[in-house]
Amino acid sequence: MFYEGSEKRLEIILKENNLLQFSDRFWGNMVAQAGACILSKIETPSIRAYLLSESSLFIWKNKLLLITCGNTHLLKAAQFFQKNVNKEQIQSLLFHRHQPARPELQKSNFMQDYRQLYTHLQGSTQHWQGEYQGDLFFFGELETEERYSKQLLMLHGLSGSFADRLQAGATSTNEIITQLAVLKFFPPMLIDQFTFTPKGYSLNAIAGNNYLTIHITPEKLSTYLSVESSFNEKIMQPFLSHLVVLFKPQQSNLMFFNKKSKSSLAIKLLTHYARELIKTLPARDH
Repeated sequence: MFYEGSEKRLEIILKENNLLQFSDRFWGNMVAQAGACILSKIETPSIRAYLLSESSLFIWKNKLLLITCGNTHLLKAAQFFQKNVNKEQIQSLLFHRHQPARPELQKSNFMQDYRQLYTHLQGSTQHWQGEYQGDLFFFGELETEERYSKQLLMLHGLSGSFADRLQAGATSTNEIITQLAVLKFFPPMLIDQFTFTPKGYSLNAIAGNNYLTIHITPEKLSTYLSVESSFNEKIMQPFLSHLVVLFKPQQSNLMFFNKKSKSSLAIKLLTHYARELIKTLPARDH
């Protein structure tokens, strides 16, 4: 049975509401609309992180980030939220879909989602059709760059002995986090992780206002790993280099999110990220 690893992403920033006061039941109902469920939760005074059956949900006081994979219908979650929060409270909304490996298995395509979103929020779109393929809808205004995710790494075609064991379902949770070496590269964090049966792995980690999330889909037809974080580049770069060496991906894309103006995002995309990175590493590392 094929499982789609490529994600869909929804980021919403509100003007005043305190999302941390919304109940677990509310968020459970929201992700259920997309076809997912909550597995577990970790939290600090400033951020709450839910590990889902299909990826992750992060909640701050006035921001949410919902990431789903598989055949989930993320638009339904967005519509659920819009019905429960006044449109005037939405400062910005970002709806982002990576091109799936099997688009015919999805419940909708981007243009169908876009038409539904546009009836409620008149935003703009951005599309990519090269080495990386994906689509984005954006509405509203940005206050600060820090409100948004800083970078997103996507690795396809994982290889090497560890990737082979992941695909065979022959790894434990302890072995996975040891190989990922999260504790080595990041400051002390709360960590929540889950190893799926027969295979697959998800991790959420939070520290202060920052988050890190990792999802591995060792699907035979489309092995995939994604890493998304709000930590700065100085912290992230050594970790991303480690993942490239560990997984030796056939295809890699690194996406940066920055504020271009009050009403638009500057999204920088680096394709062939791993190939270029390997050239800069000492020979003993690869």
